[in-house]
Amino acid sequence: MHEEFENNLTPKPGRWLLIPAVLLLVVLIGGLLRFPSPSREAAAAPRSEMIQIAQSGCKLVRTSIDAALDYAGSIPIPHYAIPAGSLSGEEPDPDCYGTTTDPGSLQWLLEDAQWLLDGQDTLFLPDIAIMEGTEVTYYLDRTIFAVSWKQVIDNFIYTFAEVKVRDPSQFRRYLVNGEFNSRPLYTTARMAPMVNAVVASSGDYYRGRKHGIVVYEGTVYRFHAPEVMDICFVDEQGNLILKPRGSFTTKEEAQQFVDDNAVSFSLSFGPVLIDDGKRCEPPSYTLGEGNDHYARAALCQMGPLHYVVVVANSEGRNGYSPTIHDFAATLDTFGCQKAYTLDGGNTGAIVMNGKLINNQPFDYERAQGDIIYFCTAIPDQNNK
Repeated sequence: MHEEFENNLTPKPGRWLLIPAVLLLVVLIGGLLRFPSPSREAAAAPRSEMIQIAQSGCKLVRTSIDAALDYAGSIPIPHYAIPAGSLSGEEPDPDCYGTTTDPGSLQWLLEDAQWLLDGQDTLFLPDIAIMEGTEVTYYLDRTIFAVSWKQVIDNFIYTFAEVKVRDPSQFRRYLVNGEFNSRPLYTTARMAPMVNAVVASSGDYYRGRKHGIVVYEGTVYRFHAPEVMDICFVDEQGNLILKPRGSFTTKEEAQQFVDDNAVSFSLSFGPVLIDDGKRCEPPSYTLGEGNDHYARAALCQMGPLHYVVVVANSEGRNGYSPTIHDFAATLDTFGCQKAYTLDGGNTGAIVMNGKLINNQPFDYERAQGDIIYFCTAIPDQNNK
């Protein structure tokens, strides 16, 4: 009986095989419960985006997490706005800027900005052919997406800055010292860091002429010869309202329009090139030598809070600038909803990350009294 008891305690060879098999089955079942199926794993884009962002040198892991949570509807991203009366935006985060000579490497940027773009298509695409020897500059945080680049189109050099902001207060106009007709005059490159601009563009150079309608902070400061220029009003929702020359006969009438439409500021140069998605530049126009080959600039609205600033001029072996009709025809291919001509020549400028992006005729940038700009709205202490 003792011998039989010992034999019962001694495992049979089959039992040794059964124990590992059971353990392996437990591990496999646990793995299936813990890890998602291939289809679910493919849908988990935010983590891959975070990895690519970290590799890009743009430290947006925090942003990616917030974007993913917001996109899933779990935790909303705080909504920031620039306080009323501020002369500048919030300070941009240097780590959110980046540059590359390979647009194809920026697929991650567009993917990570999808929640901010809110379904809108971008003019910038990874397969875009940028001008040889140039680079793409970009910025992305929880309130603004911006990218600038150069292209050769019809033998003209086009410089673009595309911007999507989260709040209308991030699209702003700055008059030197925040005052109408103030001095001194500065270049766009000089003013951009003064107001913490992520992207800045020359405005209408209102100090260089005495006619047109100038609105700033909801007040009409100038009303002179309104029959000369088309006007671009920008309302409190960030929308461009384009009005043809001669739309107003008195300053009081213009102010009433500003009040009724909650207009924040205006731009006075023109002409209007595209309105409601339709090309509409006039055969001739008082300003800007429209039928001559001349450096051009324009502000375009692609959709809600989505803009493109464009400068077209000559550079290097591309020695010609477009007429206003050449310019309008090209902008018409971009899908703009609205496009308005700004002062070109040596005034037209695009600045990003403190750097003048476009070439300047005669190699100098004109000083002026105003710019338009786009900024981050994240308070400085949260941007570090």
